[in-house]
Amino acid sequence: MVTILYVGETAAVESSTLQRILKRANYATSDMQADEGRERHEEVVIIRRIEAGTIPSQSYPPSLRRRQSSGPDALASWENEGGATSARPAAASKAAENRR
Repeated sequence: MVTILYVGETAAVESSTLQRILKRANYATSDMQADEGRERHEEVVIIRRIEAGTIPSQSYPPSLRRRQSSGPDALASWENEGGATSARPAAASKAAENRR
């Protein structure tokens, strides 16, 4: 998510330009394109600001919650939910916990 704050006299104009760009792109920042016309320059500037402040999903670091829920113990706890087929033995869980 990108937050853009506008201040001063141009705030209303830039805000409406941003809304127009996002609406044309169906609110997908990866699909934004400047429209041909007299406001093209302003649209290009706004699009560049958003692209400069956006981290692509491939480069985005995993959250602590995602890292914690991707460990072997977390995967084993998915038994009966379509994930793991059987729970890990307690000894294997303790060994994995000691390695951390």
